[in-house]
Amino acid sequence: MSKPSSPIRGPVPRERRRRRRGALDRLLTAPVSTGALEARGRHALAALLRPLRLIGPAVALLALAYAGSAWWSRRAPRLAPRHRAEALCFALAQRPVFAPPMTVESGSALVRGRFSDRTPASVALREAMHFGDEMVMRERATRVGDFDVSQLWLRLPAGPGGGHWLVVAWMEGSSLAIDTFRFASDETDLSAGEIVWGDQLLKRLLVPENFRAASLPAVRLRIAPGGSPLTFGPKGTGG
Repeated sequence: MSKPSSPIRGPVPRERRRRRRGALDRLLTAPVSTGALEARGRHALAALLRPLRLIGPAVALLALAYAGSAWWSRRAPRLAPRHRAEALCFALAQRPVFAPPMTVESGSALVRGRFSDRTPASVALREAMHFGDEMVMRERATRVGDFDVSQLWLRLPAGPGGGHWLVVAWMEGSSLAIDTFRFASDETDLSAGEIVWGDQLLKRLLVPENFRAASLPAVRLRIAPGGSPLTFGPKGTGG
């Protein structure tokens, strides 16, 4: 009777442990259902449309701004100044618009044929505006182009139309041309800000090109018929 064979001894094979698959492996090998594909497609489409939702309102605003500008251009004609004094106010509304930190209301007038050719502008101005020397805070006269131009700071009583007025005046033959710039103020004396911005205003207006006897400054202003006086500063548009 034969003996049972003994088991064959040898190296025992080790069990190989599976390496954990990363996200990329799973993404490449995992089966993808139709529903998953649709979900991914919707996600990609939403990511694409997200910037468009931001751009859309901006485009709409630009379109409205363009339409408003076109409407304003048709509604408000470009007006030519009637005389030099009005042209200087128009000039302040040209770019760059005069923009002081305080409100400044402008006005212009031409008093025709009431004076002799030899009347100084300062004398004619006192007669036309009916103010005395006690209301004058500062006064000077300079030669600008073809004209002698007077510049005065006036103190007017408090209330509507009161405050500090910077007045620019000159004679054109027998007519008196006047520009007024009202700085609303309840103070007795001029403030440092009023002096600085008044000088800036004069520096911009009192240039030889604006005071050539044979021509008016080449300016036009787009303003609605019956519009209010030009107002500059934080509450004004300059036209």
